[in-house]
Amino acid sequence: MKSPEEGRKQAAKLAASVYAYASHIDELEKLGNAVEQIAHAHVNTRVIAEQYPVIGECLLAAMKDILGDAATPEVMEAWTEAYNSLADIFITREKEIYRQQDKKMQAKLK
Repeated sequence: MKSPEEGRKQAAKLAASVYAYASHIDELEKLGNAVEQIAHAHVNTRVIAEQYPVIGECLLAAMKDILGDAATPEVMEAWTEAYNSLADIFITREKEIYRQQDKKMQAKLK
């Protein structure tokens, strides 16, 4: 279990990732290295696809609280779409990494 300090650091990293994604929504190729690093970190900590909806729900609820009246349905819908798209990018890449690791492990066992 993470300490409160680790939790705060992780929340800050998540917010920074979502902000970077939103800032480069029309030029996602600029995020390639960051996506790769984060995906490998997720695999190293055994993040799985099923965790993304839970994290997204918490993130979007926090954003709604922070934005207050500015969190119109349209704004929240846009952020939901952005988060889901970013999550899909990570899920796809992380599945590839897990498959590569599985192939390496199977090759070692032969």
